[in-house]
Amino acid sequence: MGTMRQAKERQANYEGQYIALSSSGDKTVIASGPKVGPVFDEARRLGENAPTIIFVPKRNIAYHY
Repeated sequence: MGTMRQAKERQANYEGQYIALSSSGDKTVIASGPKVGPVFDEARRLGENAPTIIFVPKRNIAYHY
């Protein structure tokens, strides 16, 4: 699956949420939710030592970090 397609599917499924990605090569979403702490904790509970956590923005909304 192409990177752009994956990004669009993730945006549709996880808008406004944090997601934890598996460290394996397939980058499977292993946890998601509205708060980063619980997502990180769930990923660690599932055995990911250093999960990649990203925020999936909602469409048409500006975020300032």
